[in-house]
Amino acid sequence: PVSKVDVRRDEDGVWIAKSKLLPGCHAHGQDRGEAVLRFQEAAKEHLEALLETGRPIPAEFRDKFVLAA
Repeated sequence: PVSKVDVRRDEDGVWIAKSKLLPGCHAHGQDRGEAVLRFQEAAKEHLEALLETGRPIPAEFRDKFVLAA
């Protein structure tokens, strides 16, 4: 689960989910729930990409979550 996810509806009616704890990661959906679910999936892929490329996990994110294999 991802906490502190900001969800808003844009002018086209699409729901956007993102978190300040994981800059550069966002997702969209046709409703609020779909946007959050897609964000969770995107966050997992984003973290995996950071780890695979040796880039650091943002400190604010590291302090809030535990990565489990």
